[in-house]
Amino acid sequence: MSVIESYGTMNKHLLVTAFSASVLLASGCTTMETTLAPVPEKVRMPIKPSLSERTYILEYQYAHQAPRVKSVQLPAHPITRGQSVVIESEQVALTERLRNRLVAILNDKQLTVISDRKQADYVLSINQLDISETESIEYQLANATVFGESDLAQQFTTKQCSNILGSVSMKLSHQSSQDVVWFAKSSIDTASFQRNPLRYKLVMSDHIENLEQVQQFVNTHNAPDAMQKRGAQPAPQAPQYIIRTKSSGLSKIAGACEQAEVSALVPDLHYYLSGILLEKINVN
Repeated sequence: MSVIESYGTMNKHLLVTAFSASVLLASGCTTMETTLAPVPEKVRMPIKPSLSERTYILEYQYAHQAPRVKSVQLPAHPITRGQSVVIESEQVALTERLRNRLVAILNDKQLTVISDRKQADYVLSINQLDISETESIEYQLANATVFGESDLAQQFTTKQCSNILGSVSMKLSHQSSQDVVWFAKSSIDTASFQRNPLRYKLVMSDHIENLEQVQQFVNTHNAPDAMQKRGAQPAPQAPQYIIRTKSSGLSKIAGACEQAEVSALVPDLHYYLSGILLEKINVN
């Protein structure tokens, strides 16, 4: 091989080497440029706040009134121990429970209850076991301090409830003369009769009102198409959570307030008043 041919072959190798180096350099630059391309920033999901649930027991009270009682006993026929009494209730529906109550009180006064009117010394007549609806009663919140510094008490300051006035009247007549020797009447309303306060449960619970909207916002802006379109631009900030408080409403746990509940008190109310009246009879 001549010197000229050797020189030519060497140049070819140098050209191939230079070309390969340039290709590698270009490839390296491309790889470097790809590696250094900015990654789009994702939208961050807001941190969920702590939610709470609070239970309150609210107590409502009413200024109770004492029963109105009128009792008059006439001296014409003194009532003495051992005398007999017959109970008549033709004008009212006298329950067995109430009758037993009257018998027990008369027996405690050492008066004998019999069933034969002709043989009785006295006749006890139950004239009235009446009821009448009155205006609704306004109960006042008695334990507003359970709310602490919250202004919730202003929403629950009063409670309107049905009210019924119950009355009982009776008289005791001397059998042989038909003279009335004692008569009495008493009345009280159901609001004063039920001594236990009204109690209600109230539950206040927090919830996130816009939870779905926030999640949808984050998912939409973190989708591949949205991130590619955003590129190097800063990611938008997700909306803040909106906290709302829900009220369960008042749930009664003690006492009578609704019409049906108040009406159910009437038998016990008449039982109570009848006992008060009959205790007024003076027996020698």
